[in-house]
Amino acid sequence: MLNLFHKFSPSAVGFFLLMIVSFGVNAQPVTLDSILFVVENENPEFRVYDSRILAYSEYAQGATALDAPQIGAGFFMTPYNPGMWKSDPAMNNPGMGSFMISGQQMITNPKKRAASENYMLSMIGVDSTMKNSMRNQMFFMVKMAYYEWLIMEKQLRVIEESEVLITYLIQSAELRYTYGMDKLPAYYKAQGMLAEVQSMKLMLDQAINQNRILLNTYMNRSQQELFTIDTTYTIRNYEQKKADTLLIAENRSDYKLLNAEVYQLQQKQNLELAQKYPDFGVRYDHMFPFGTNPQQFSLMFMISVPIAPWSDDMYLAEARGLDFEIESIRSEQQSLQNSIEGKLEVLRTKIGSKKQELYVTESLLIPAMEKNYQVELIGYEQNTQMLFMVLDAWQNLKMAKLMSLTQLMDLLVLQAEYEYELEIIP
Repeated sequence: MLNLFHKFSPSAVGFFLLMIVSFGVNAQPVTLDSILFVVENENPEFRVYDSRILAYSEYAQGATALDAPQIGAGFFMTPYNPGMWKSDPAMNNPGMGSFMISGQQMITNPKKRAASENYMLSMIGVDSTMKNSMRNQMFFMVKMAYYEWLIMEKQLRVIEESEVLITYLIQSAELRYTYGMDKLPAYYKAQGMLAEVQSMKLMLDQAINQNRILLNTYMNRSQQELFTIDTTYTIRNYEQKKADTLLIAENRSDYKLLNAEVYQLQQKQNLELAQKYPDFGVRYDHMFPFGTNPQQFSLMFMISVPIAPWSDDMYLAEARGLDFEIESIRSEQQSLQNSIEGKLEVLRTKIGSKKQELYVTESLLIPAMEKNYQVELIGYEQNTQMLFMVLDAWQNLKMAKLMSLTQLMDLLVLQAEYEYELEIIP
């Protein structure tokens, strides 16, 4: 299905999937990959990270800007006595003071601006990997709800089958009891079994509705929206695969998040070390003199001296401290890698064992229980067996079928956990 979706734009695919899910129970059953697609595109938690990524992109653009220029105007070297402002040829006084306008522009070192921009852009990488990590966790929870629903649907079919059978046996027992061909305790046992399966059916219906509400919540839809799921599933041979270090580094978002954090700290370190580069400035003043003095100007160039011994200790100490933080994250990354490798090895072993258990139940136990039940039922219909025997045979068969579904659920959970550890989205 996803291969077909790739031919269309994401917006078209999203609209298509939303239409499918919104049609409810009358629509085609919704697959797991369709739900995951809607969750990723509609759940508001993802938009939180999208907005933050856009914010850091804007911050990065602003990091390259220069400081605003400064302008000023006022009196320059002007006497308090206004009478002295004007020229007095008799006193050989050309006048004193002037009116000055000035402008100043500080120019941050280009290397500082580039380092600040790179630091802001590095935060985008952190939030992007955080979003992927959160998506992996949410997808795992969606899979758990989906698989529980899937198994409960199959359990419901077994319970409904039991309900039909026991109803038939009760009707048959009533007829036989009328003619003295069956015993009353077996009839009451059948009644009790019928009440039990009806209670289980009610509990499964309620649990299915709860999982439907949960999936609707993940998809950011009305919790009471009705839809059904596709109960087909695929068992994958993860127990035969060996996950190496490279695969973990390429797939795990939390592993890549640590890489992004290291890169962010490196960019912060570069930003701190960029403080050693000087900033520049230029200032221009123009004086309009009073009296007969000529017009004057002042032009000054400025440069900071950040390498002075009393000013470089701060950023140098910060840069050294960041080295230790980077080393700490590298150690955390190695610990995470070892932990993931161990979990994957355990999961592969469990998946292999659970497959063997499921094979024994489905290939040996259930067929044997079915044959036993058929023999007892035929004997009952031919009046050579008692109702107790048929009920016990069916109870054993029902328990075997439910046990196989429990084993299947365990296998699907193990498979989802393996996909979670390697962030595999089938």
